[in-house]
Amino acid sequence: MYKLIIIFIYILRVFVYSSKSQHPGHLKPFGSSGPFKKLDELTDGFPDPIIFFNKYVSKSHPVLFRQAIINDIHLSLWDKDENINKIFYKNNDIVHVETRKKESRKQDILTMTMTEFLKRYQHEELYLVEEVPNLLRPYFTLPTSLQCEPAIDSFQVAMFWYSSGNTSSVIHTDDYDNINCVLQGDKQFILVDPHVHKEVASEIIDVYSGSYSSIDVDSVDYNKYPSLDDNVYYYKVNLSKGDCLFLPALWVHQVRSTNRNVAINYWLNHDRAKNAVVNQTTCLLKNKSDFMRLDTIQWPKEESHIEYLKKFMLDLVDEEEISFKQWTIEFSKDLDFDLRSDVETITLFAEFFNIVDENENGLITINEVESLFDNNNITTAYDILEDILDIVDDKLKENKKSNNTSIDKNDDDMVNNYYRSNENFSNEETDQEEDNDYIDEHNDL
Repeated sequence: MYKLIIIFIYILRVFVYSSKSQHPGHLKPFGSSGPFKKLDELTDGFPDPIIFFNKYVSKSHPVLFRQAIINDIHLSLWDKDENINKIFYKNNDIVHVETRKKESRKQDILTMTMTEFLKRYQHEELYLVEEVPNLLRPYFTLPTSLQCEPAIDSFQVAMFWYSSGNTSSVIHTDDYDNINCVLQGDKQFILVDPHVHKEVASEIIDVYSGSYSSIDVDSVDYNKYPSLDDNVYYYKVNLSKGDCLFLPALWVHQVRSTNRNVAINYWLNHDRAKNAVVNQTTCLLKNKSDFMRLDTIQWPKEESHIEYLKKFMLDLVDEEEISFKQWTIEFSKDLDFDLRSDVETITLFAEFFNIVDENENGLITINEVESLFDNNNITTAYDILEDILDIVDDKLKENKKSNNTSIDKNDDDMVNNYYRSNENFSNEETDQEEDNDYIDEHNDL
């Protein structure tokens, strides 16, 4: 009897804890209870590129283009699977297929032909997510908002989505600006503005490596995520066949689909798009007969080295400060070369670190990384990295048959206190004997 009482008390405590939140959305689907704000909606198709980039892209402002592609001559192609089957008849190109309709970033990914996918997807939990296959590209016209050269330069990649419906994504953010168009079926987007609700974005996006949330999108625990309180408002955006949504980079969102569902989304490089100069001089608006199809565009656009470096550095810092020790470890991993193993590389890398570390406190912040790319110091910093890369390339060639350039990720004996010392990071040339003495003296490099 005593044991039964203990068990009853335990169950009661669990019930009380799990139910203590009074929020109407507690243990319900993400964003289902609101409160909601209305998204801007345009009903006369896509705006011209000048309006689109200056009013929406540059300001990270989402907008719904209601029925923007409803008159597209190829829209009816997606009505029936047999239309797609005819295109892929006897074609053996491989597509990638997710194996769970409720997204898990740890799920298995299958590869199969398009014809095999079309045979199976109505009866199995399969979701095709793939760059638009080559055979389908002639059937897509680039949105008119992107129909000028500076806009096209920001275009990164187009993705193709195909399922039998009832899919749900994780809550996540994307690094790209996104135009998502529904070709068949219905989609619902739940959006949270990260600029207004910064604390929400930082709390719920808790899997930093993939920029997504571990929240169960069907049963949100408001006890665990207190920032999702009554002061948070959502945008609920319902899309049907022919509708398109512009979703800026870094906006928190979750997506559901119903019915047989086909969609395409166009990803834009956020930095290029935000800085694109789109005006009457740079953007000569095209006649409808000149509109570009996907198969006429060279894509995806490669990121420049500077763009890659900025993204890499911001990912390193995230929302925390990072020390010279951590900085050295992460750059070493990316280069596949231990910067500590060579005096010349660690000396140059210390110079690079000092340029970024504006306040000279030995820690790098997001603001310092952003500042680096907003002023002329990036040229000097990048030149130093180029010198390091040249040295690393030479060293890797010399040590091709050995393993002494691999990184010991568990090594705690890192360079920490010497990165500003002229004595320890001298730019003077030394012979090999002096180099060896240097390393012996500072064996924590």
